Amino acid sequence: MSTSLKMSATLARSLAVVAVFGAVLVSSHLLAGSAEVVHTKFPNVVIAGHSSSLLSGVRAWFASFATQADMPVAERLRLMREENEWKNNLVMWLFPDSVRDQIPHFWQTWLRCWILCAAVYFGVGGLWCYYTYFCFGDKWFAPGTIPAWKDVAEQMRVSNIAMPLYSMLPALTEMAAEKGWTRAYPRVENVGLPAYVLYFFLYMTSVEFGVYWMHRILHWGPLYKYLHWDHHKYNKEHTLSPFAGLAFHPLDGILQAVPYAWTLLYCPMHFLTHELLLFATGVWTTNIHDCLHGHVWPIMGAGYHTIHHTTYKHNYGHYFIFMDYLMGTLTTPEQYDADKAARATKAVKAQ
Repeated sequence: MSTSLKMSATLARSLAVVAVFGAVLVSSHLLAGSAEVVHTKFPNVVIAGHSSSLLSGVRAWFASFATQADMPVAERLRLMREENEWKNNLVMWLFPDSVRDQIPHFWQTWLRCWILCAAVYFGVGGLWCYYTYFCFGDKWFAPGTIPAWKDVAEQMRVSNIAMPLYSMLPALTEMAAEKGWTRAYPRVENVGLPAYVLYFFLYMTSVEFGVYWMHRILHWGPLYKYLHWDHHKYNKEHTLSPFAGLAFHPLDGILQAVPYAWTLLYCPMHFLTHELLLFATGVWTTNIHDCLHGHVWPIMGAGYHTIHHTTYKHNYGHYFIFMDYLMGTLTTPEQYDADKAARATKAVKAQ
């Protein structure tokens, strides 16, 4: 198949995913009846016969769980602001009151995100390295495949430079949520548990789609050369480590995380869950750079991501393999090893 036909097929599949997602999202709004959450008043849907009764029954079932659905928008925004101030207090107690009182709320949020990002990065990365290299390194790694300290130190250096800028994304997202510019809501009871679960899966579907395409676009010409190459210079097993997880050009790292933020503009999401998911990526990126294949389908684990760092054209996905499967860019570790063995056998026969 020619390159143009491949790109056309990929575009068609992407548009199909967007269309299905949009249809399900709109249907979810209608079923959950979350007009206050999405800041949009949907018209009553009139359907004759049993379909109307069924729709009304489903909406009533969703509404029965939303015990705080009538909470005014102003109250929701106030609760999100208070919750963000509480999160700031988890870190800002480290500073004297005289210093803390001089720092505006936004910059307290940014500082909190930076400190917690560093804590997750060094805490999880350090434990991961200790467990994988020092406790079980002789069992899990072939000789010469554990990264050298100079490579790990370089990854720490790059990550430290980027983290202050990474932290701007959650800080700006919190500001947008506090001002009511997003579809975020502060309490699960605002929509009810069934709608919370439904919107959670829709949110993560959008994130998976966005991260896949953002990552794939970053492999295009100038973007790869000036942004993404900073991460792909770690392109062999013995140079990859858990500390490579945040070792990006700052703009590259922000672009790959921004689907978590833009999805809030059209998909209702519990805000604290959103932020926990955003910080969970710090743990996830630690995991996918340890080069250990976990054999957990359909997770896009380290076995898949190591292939991405060696071929540059496979396995762009986030948590799951589905987007790569749909777009024709999936290569499993088993397939990669089989192809590698076949090439080696062919080379020997050619001698």
